[in-house]
Amino acid sequence: MVEIKKDDRRKFVDDETGNKYYIATATADDVRKADWQYSRTYTKCLVEGITTTAEMMDILTRRGIIGTDFEQRSEELTNNLNSNVLLLEVSKSPEEKRELALVVQKCRNDLFQWNQRLNGPLSNTAEQISDDVRLEVLTACMVQTEDGNKVWESYDVYLEDKNQAVALKSRFEVMLYLQGLESDFLNTTPEAKAIQELEDEANGVLNMVDKKKDGNKKIKK
Repeated sequence: MVEIKKDDRRKFVDDETGNKYYIATATADDVRKADWQYSRTYTKCLVEGITTTAEMMDILTRRGIIGTDFEQRSEELTNNLNSNVLLLEVSKSPEEKRELALVVQKCRNDLFQWNQRLNGPLSNTAEQISDDVRLEVLTACMVQTEDGNKVWESYDVYLEDKNQAVALKSRFEVMLYLQGLESDFLNTTPEAKAIQELEDEANGVLNMVDKKKDGNKKIKK
């Protein structure tokens, strides 16, 4: 009997074409290539005068964009989010659950927008730019077709790919993979689960009503 080898690679689908792609584990050589490009990009950033993370933090602190007030507000928003998540998890009635799910969505968005005061500027630092390049190199190395062939022969080919939709989708999926997140992680938040449960319950009721109507029609006949 031939043993069928299980494919443990992470899979994702291109929404436009429906093509399937797979993420393979990075090899030691892949990591070395990515680290080399990181160092090369970081050095180039310094030569061209792009600020480092430490320098940007100093700038933001001097301008009062971050500091004690920023940290206090972040803590308040985080506590507010956590409190409403707990209320959502113990809620019973559909009306209360739906209302709290919307409140949690707003709390999460408020926290995200507030943290962008810091995360936005940091995304333009030498470290982050270099890390983005490192991610692109790993994407070029790790994304494969079903038969195990690389989608891009090299990092340069990845950069020159005219199908940017696939390149960006692959980059996003590899980032999630490296962070230990599933592709549908946004659908697994407490508020997303609550809304899905309510929709499933509503669809179940509608299906029961439809079946009852069909049964009544058959009886009348």
